[in-house]
Amino acid sequence: MGQAKQMMNEWLEHRKVLEELLETVDDKHINFKPWEGAMTLGELALHVAGWNDVFVTMVKTEEFGSPDIPECQTMADVRKAVKHFTEKTKATYESFSDADLEAENNSSHPKLKGPKKKYLSAMYDHEVHHKGQLFVYARMAGSKEVPFFR
Repeated sequence: MGQAKQMMNEWLEHRKVLEELLETVDDKHINFKPWEGAMTLGELALHVAGWNDVFVTMVKTEEFGSPDIPECQTMADVRKAVKHFTEKTKATYESFSDADLEAENNSSHPKLKGPKKKYLSAMYDHEVHHKGQLFVYARMAGSKEVPFFR
């Protein structure tokens, strides 16, 4: 198995758990936030999915732009949007060769300079970081049965 496929599969393990976690959240908690100024539970889930699509797209385009995050009124809307981003991100990921990942990037951010796979490492870290937050949000909002983290 090539490096690109292995990295994608590791990311998908986390994304599938995120999707499972969102199944434990009721509509009444879509706007839950643990402190003033925090993203709501729904916003945070969409942030993870949308921005990770930006990271993976950067491997192909080198363009950094804001994701097109849909307005969601229900958790079903959030789950649908996250699944859409998952499929879109996965399709882009599947198009990578190992050579694509080893090509030098044009990042101006010092921690991202180097091979393009650094964009994917940042994406992975972003997913794990915010998924951890979402586990806390879900528990605080009353979710009793949550999936294993991976």
